[in-house]
Amino acid sequence: MIKCKKTCNKGQSLVETAIMIPVILLIILGIIDFGLLFNNYILITNASREGARLAALGVSDSEIIQAVHDMTPTLDSAKMSVQISPSPSLRKRGDQVKVKITYNSRLITPLIDKFFADGTAKLKAESVMRAE
Repeated sequence: MIKCKKTCNKGQSLVETAIMIPVILLIILGIIDFGLLFNNYILITNASREGARLAALGVSDSEIIQAVHDMTPTLDSAKMSVQISPSPSLRKRGDQVKVKITYNSRLITPLIDKFFADGTAKLKAESVMRAE
């Protein structure tokens, strides 16, 4: 019989660590992904609110879109869509003005991005205000 002391458990610990490291990394990367998505959502929500406020004041659509892009400097403008309704010629005092922003946010976690089309999460924010 072989008598083991503390050295016999080193192999078991190594195998358990090798099994758990991918799971722990996946959880950590998932938390980071969620944080980035939440940050992007907050950015586009605030930008849509500011855009709706400008639209309610009678600012042109190009200035509203520029203001939205200025409020979201960390986001990729090519992945962002800004829709403003109704058009400036149809806006009257007392009517509602809506600014809708859609952003395709890229995910970094390898397994989580498989649940989304093209590895991106589609974030939407919409704000409505009454024209002044």
